[in-house]
Formats: sequence, C-alpha cells, structure tokens
Amino acid sequence: MSALKRKSSVALIIGIIMILLLIPTWYMMVAPFMIVSELEKIDLLYVYEGTFKHLGYPSSVLFEAYLYVEKVKGDNVTLKIDVNMIAGLSVLSRNSTYVFNKFTRENVRDAPEADKPREGYDPLFPSHLKADEDILGAWLDNLNTTATLEFKEGVREEGVTLYKYFVEKTITKETDVPDLGILNITFISTKTILIEPLSGLLTYTENETFSQIDSDTGSLLVYLEFASTTEDKAQKLADAKAVHDSIRLLELYIPTILGVIAIGLTIALAYNVRNLKRKKPPEPAPQSPASI
Repeated sequence: MSALKRKSSVALIIGIIMILLLIPTWYMMVAPFMIVSELEKIDLLYVYEGTFKHLGYPSSVLFEAYLYVEKVKGDNVTLKIDVNMIAGLSVLSRNSTYVFNKFTRENVRDAPEADKPREGYDPLFPSHLKADEDILGAWLDNLNTTATLEFKEGVREEGVTLYKYFVEKTITKETDVPDLGILNITFISTKTILIEPLSGLLTYTENETFSQIDSDTGSLLVYLEFASTTEDKAQKLADAKAVHDSIRLLELYIPTILGVIAIGLTIALAYNVRNLKRKKPPEPAPQSPASI
C-alpha cells in the first residue's frame, strides 16, 4: 500500500510540474497565438445610414461595408473592404485592399498588395486598450493621413464595456474638382467610434462626417454624415460581448482553472506524504539483558 502511495506521489509531483509549466506557456504563447489566428479569419459586415450632400443637394444613403481576409502571407494579412450602396448614390461605392501586420495590427506601409500606401491603425486597433489613453496613429483613409483617436469615456452597453474615441482632422490643399477646376479645398474628417477594448475591434460608429469646402468662398461642396444602423449596432454589441468573453476565457479563466488544478494536486501530494509518514513501521523495542 505504501509503495502505491509513493508511486502516486511521484505522479502528483510530475503533474504539478507540468501544470506549473503549462500556465505561463498558455498565457504567453498559446492564448496570444489563438487570438492572432482569429485575425486571419475576419469576416465582418457593417451597415450604415446617413446623408450625402453635393453642392447643397441632400440625399439619404444606406450602405454596407464588408470586411474579409483575402490571403495571409507570413505576418501580413490582406484585407478587402467592399463598400456597397443599398440606397443612394453609387458614387460612394468603393473597393479597397488593406495589408496589416497580424501581431501589431498596423497597416503595412507600401505593401504591394494594398491599393494605396497606408500606415497606422484602421480598421483594426490595438488590443488590451486602457481607459484614459488615446490611440496614436489612427489612419484616416478619406484624408490619407494619420491622426490621434482621443479617449472620451467608457460606456457600458448590453453587458459589455466599450471605449468611446473621437477624432477631428483638417487639411487644406489644391485639388482638381470635376466641373470646377483646380480649387483650394479644405477637407474635414470627424469620427466618433466605440471599440471593444480587450480585442481592439470596432463595435459601431456613433457618428462620422466628411466635408469638402471651397477655402476661397467658404462654399460647402461635399458633405457626408453617417452612423451605424440601429439593427447593426445591436448585432455588433452581441458580437463584441462574445469576443470579449472568448478572450477572457483564453487569457484568464483557463489559466485560473489550471491554477486550481495545481493547488488540488499539491493538497493531494501533501496528504499522501502525511499518510506515508504516519504508516511508517515502528522500530523494534530494544531487548533487556535479562531477556537474552
């Protein structure tokens, strides 16, 4: 019986060592690898509604942006974004090709697969975002430049915490405007978005605008304003909660469970060792000279 307990104690020691080695390996390597691998499977659809004005004439718009991975090569992921008009002017439809690094999530500048040079963060953002910290180097595709997303507040919606960010950027340059010739144009881009902080994924757009103004006359040439539809916002909130819970499972709950198992094995080992000491056979009593 004691031999069996000694063997079980050795097995417990081996199990404890293996789990103690597995916990940091899981947290530092396995979980991050599984999260990064999900970026290679992006397949998202965002739906927006708003107003488009051209030379003062407004029209309602309803469009969708479909994001999907086209290919993965090494650390780089080629992401396609197809913007299709459901209702409104077809001129707003476009097809773009982004290339981002799946570990840093930043666009790879001058990547040959991309349709134009990009840098910074868009449409993906850093993971494990912290409250009160801005996101530096966010890419504004309509201005072909980067800007800072300013942290505004944490918002709790449908059981998930989101971070709200705002950006406003203005540039002025000479531009060849169809039917009007070369003008000095001021471009203004604003954006208020909500991001799930653990994954860094865009949840929904609260408001986004893009303006083109004749700098010399002050005339508004183009104005676009849109936001996520109510239905799409509800779906994206559910998706954000699912993503958040999945990452928490990988990064916190599984290591915690492994830790609990290690504690249980340690308690069992201590119990085994204690029993072995108790059941150690007593030493024979010394005999007196008279009994010899």
